[in-house]
Amino acid sequence: MPKISILVPIYNVEEYLEKCLDSILNQTFTDFELIGMDDGSTDLSGVILDRYAQRDHRVRAVHKKNTGYGNTMNQAIQMAHGDYIGIVESDDYIASDMYESMYCCAIEHQAEMVKTDYYDLWDHEDGTEGIKYHRLTKNQSMYNRVIEPNKELEAYFLEKFTWNALYHRMFLLQNQIQYNETSGASYQDNGFWFQTFYFAKKVFFLDQAFYRYKQDNPNSSIHSTQKVYAMKNEYDYIHNFLERHQEKDRKLYQICYHFRVKGCLYTLEKTAVQYKLELARMIAEEYKKYNEQGEITWEWFSKLERNSLSQICHSPEKYVENLLRKEERVRKSVDGFHHVIIYGAGSYGRSAYCQLKKIKDLQIELAVTDLHKKKEYLYSEQIKEITDFSLYKDNSLVILAVKEDSEAYKEMKQILVRERFLHVKTYKNCFG
Repeated sequence: MPKISILVPIYNVEEYLEKCLDSILNQTFTDFELIGMDDGSTDLSGVILDRYAQRDHRVRAVHKKNTGYGNTMNQAIQMAHGDYIGIVESDDYIASDMYESMYCCAIEHQAEMVKTDYYDLWDHEDGTEGIKYHRLTKNQSMYNRVIEPNKELEAYFLEKFTWNALYHRMFLLQNQIQYNETSGASYQDNGFWFQTFYFAKKVFFLDQAFYRYKQDNPNSSIHSTQKVYAMKNEYDYIHNFLERHQEKDRKLYQICYHFRVKGCLYTLEKTAVQYKLELARMIAEEYKKYNEQGEITWEWFSKLERNSLSQICHSPEKYVENLLRKEERVRKSVDGFHHVIIYGAGSYGRSAYCQLKKIKDLQIELAVTDLHKKKEYLYSEQIKEITDFSLYKDNSLVILAVKEDSEAYKEMKQILVRERFLHVKTYKNCFG
C-alpha cells in the first residue's frame, strides 16, 4: 500500500490540470497514489486525466456524475489506501519536495496533521507568474512544535484551508471526519477544517511553503456572487456538529460564530444588490439568536467588524442603504475615467483596490514612490513607480491612498505636482 494518497478533485480545469498533475508526479517522495476525481467535467479534463493514468500506474482516474465538491471529496477519502492523505486542488500546483517534507515531519512527530505556509499565485499578461508568500499566522510561537488545538484555541485562528496539509487517514476515518455535501464548491473546506482541529491531539504547523494557490482562475468558487447562503449553511453544519457531540465549551461555539459573521460580512460586501438586504436581515436575526445562547464574544472581532455588526443589528435596512450609497459614491468618484492609479500600497491602497475592483471596465494600476529596483505585487497587480505613469497623467485619475496628515502624503502630493498629474483625489474624497 502507498504511504500517501493524494486526492485531486477535478471539474472543468483543462487549462490548469496538466501543470497540477505534473507537479504531483514529479515529487521527490514517490511512494504515493494519485486519485483524480473527475466530477462530471464537460471540457477535456477527463481526457487529460485518463492520459496521465495510462502512462503512470500511480494515477487512478475516477469519472463520476457531478455531485459537488463535498461529496466528491468524501468519496475520494473512502477510496484512499495511503497511511496519509494529501489534497491538491486541480488549478493549483506544488513544489517537488512538498510531500517528502510533510511526511517526514508527520512521522517524526507522530502528528495526525501537518499544515504549512503557502504561496498565492497569479499569472501576468507577459506569461510570467507572480507569487507571494502567505504565512498561516504572524505568531511564530505556533510553528514547529506539536499543538493540541482544543488546549490552544489560537490554533483555530490560523488559515483554514485544507489543501496545505497532510492528514493521517485513520485519524479521519476513526473520527468520521467528512465534508459537508452541499451543492457546488463553496466553503465546504470550513466544516472539514473545524472537525480536524476539534479531534486532533497532535497538529504540527511547519513554517515552510510548498503549495501554489491560484488566485485568478475566473471559474473558481471564490469568485462566485450567487451562493449567498453557502457560508451560513456551512456554519450551520459546524454548529450542528458541536451539538451532536454535546460540546460544553462555549468558546468553540464562539469561534464558530466568529467565522460565521466574518464570512457573512464578506459575502454582504461582494454579493449582488438584490441579495444584500435579505442577507443583512439574516445576520441581524442570527445575532439575536446566538447572543441569547451565549455564543458571542467580541474579543476576536476588529473595530470595523464590531461597528458593522452593531449597525446591521440596529437597522439592516439602513446599513444596506448606506452600503449602496457608499458604493455609488465610489463609482461617482471615478466617473469619466477608465484608468485609475492608486498611489500608495499600504492599508489605504489595499482598501481602495478592493472597492474599485467591483467597478466593471475600470483599469486599475498601483503605484509607490520608489520600489528600490524590486518587483512587488499587491493581490495580482504589479506595483510600479509613480513616474512610470507620466505618459498617462493627462487622462488618468490618481488616488492618493495615504493619511492626509502624514509626511508621506505631503511628499507624494509634491511629487504629483512636480510630475504634473492633472487629476488627483484623496482617499477620503473617494471613499469617505
